[in-house]
Amino acid sequence: MSNELTTPFGRADFAAAMGFSASTDTSLGGPNLARLAQVQAPIMREQVDEDGELEEKVVVPLGAYKLTDAEGNTVYSRSATIRLFAQKQQWTQWDSSSSTMHKTIMVDVLKGDLKDTKGTFNLGRPSTYVKDWEALDEDTKAIIRSVKNTKVLFGKVKLGKVIDDNGVAVKGYGSEIDFTMDVKNVDSKRSLDEALKAIVSLEFLPVEYGIVLSSKKEVLPTGNKYATMVATLGGETQITPEDHVTAQSFIDYVDYRNEYVLSKW
Repeated sequence: MSNELTTPFGRADFAAAMGFSASTDTSLGGPNLARLAQVQAPIMREQVDEDGELEEKVVVPLGAYKLTDAEGNTVYSRSATIRLFAQKQQWTQWDSSSSTMHKTIMVDVLKGDLKDTKGTFNLGRPSTYVKDWEALDEDTKAIIRSVKNTKVLFGKVKLGKVIDDNGVAVKGYGSEIDFTMDVKNVDSKRSLDEALKAIVSLEFLPVEYGIVLSSKKEVLPTGNKYATMVATLGGETQITPEDHVTAQSFIDYVDYRNEYVLSKW
């Protein structure tokens, strides 16, 4: 797919360039791109109650959204509204021994042999469909379990009520902020895909419609809790000339990150 864009954009060209046509740690040599994530462990703080006793209270709940901005400042919000400019996919694998996240190049569709930062393909994961799981050796099974199908989002986010990790309100985050976000949870991706399909059914591009993100708490068989993303439709908006510039910056970002992956070969 060509990453060249022309101005003004046609709607179809915009959709194709943004990676939506196939389906309905730093940025490009400049300022960092803000990163959005979902909190998977509540942040607790000791506070003095009415009787003068210390007690632990949740100040940032499980499932809240965490934004680390371009300057490295981190804030939190229970909800967020996003406009999606682009979505890509890649395989990712966390290496705990070196505290490194290995990645493949970002593409529209996960198929074939994708070069990765380990100098291999697909981080060692088989590129073809596995018909018989039990026939695989244990090493291959371990690799498949460790390599995650990751949806990479690019867009603008507007946070709800913004607080820091002490629960104190923070100002300066009232407008839309360019962001990227990695989504690995299957239910979160499914909810997001359903919202995107609903937008397309209304004959809008994803960038023309807000998606409101909230959260749902889930419980593992072990009793441990985690949060998934819940995506619902917000309202429509208009594409602006500034959005065209933002779109190009995201395309440049993808190119830069992919070139970094290829440099590891």
